Amino acid sequence: MQVNEVGLHLRPQSFFQTNTEVAAGLYRAARDWVAEHAGDARRVWDLYCGVGGFALHLAAPGRRTTGVEVSAEAIVSARTTATELGLSGLEFVTADATTWALAQDDAPDLVVVNPPRRGIGADLAGWLERSGTPYVLYSSCNAQTLARDLAAMPSLRPVRAQLLDMFPQTGHYEALVLLVR
Repeated sequence: MQVNEVGLHLRPQSFFQTNTEVAAGLYRAARDWVAEHAGDARRVWDLYCGVGGFALHLAAPGRRTTGVEVSAEAIVSARTTATELGLSGLEFVTADATTWALAQDDAPDLVVVNPPRRGIGADLAGWLERSGTPYVLYSSCNAQTLARDLAAMPSLRPVRAQLLDMFPQTGHYEALVLLVR
């Protein structure tokens, strides 16, 4: 599936935003905001990466990006796309995002999170608050869990936010928020 300049591979058990046009806008906004506010980010984590949409759109020379996703099929898709695009500096890991992040020794320059409706939860939000990571890009489909998670990270302040109408004529939307320490 072509999304912007990235031909994403999708497998039956992998998650992807169903509205391709809005997903393309979501990834463009993420890429543009990161370039504007966190262009110097050299180490990036894309937690709950799915088929790698954010990681693949944020790939840049000199940047090392690790995508983490619990679905092995989604990771196969992300790796296939990265290989076909000839992108280096990308690694995709099959793991629980929170467990993986809490097990790492160092915090990255930027963390992207795109969790399911339940949000990132207290453990990961607490880790992000303590980590010193200067930038967090949070994509959410649930305003209540987004608000809860942001409240648990008071040292990270929103500098950009956008609502994307993922399902027109419904109450469902995606919120993208860039947080800076």
